[in-house]
Amino acid sequence: MIFIADEMLGKLARWLRMSGFDVLYFRQVSDEELIQKARNEGRILLTRDTRLIQRLAPNEYLFITQDHLQEQFLEFFRHFPDLSQDQHPFSRCAECNTPLEPIEKEKVRGKVWPFVFKTQDHFTLCPTCRRIYWEATHVRQIRQKLQFLTRSVADF
Repeated sequence: MIFIADEMLGKLARWLRMSGFDVLYFRQVSDEELIQKARNEGRILLTRDTRLIQRLAPNEYLFITQDHLQEQFLEFFRHFPDLSQDQHPFSRCAECNTPLEPIEKEKVRGKVWPFVFKTQDHFTLCPTCRRIYWEATHVRQIRQKLQFLTRSVADF
């Protein structure tokens, strides 16, 4: 399943991407463009916009009622329970949604901080926006938050 999130759900889109889900997100796009992109690509629209859902068939969207990330995450997985077992953390670019590709350490020399190059062995690259990712200390915190969010789903 692939998704597109409206501008009200940027945080949810980012965390779903970090979980490995294909979620497009645009900060400023018209409702018409959002609907057209969703339909053209077969994406389910994640939205909090009550006027927007009036223009869609029930199978074209998931209306997110909750305000906070944890509850939004839970609401998403309540609606798509099979996806809770289909997470692939850190497999997509958190910024642009492109699948990440492994890159040889030597190819990132001079493109990451010297300390990072010295202390890390594994890197991934976003072929679209060219961001380089590695297992920095903040990744541990992100993993913990993802586990917390996922645990909420499992407890449901």
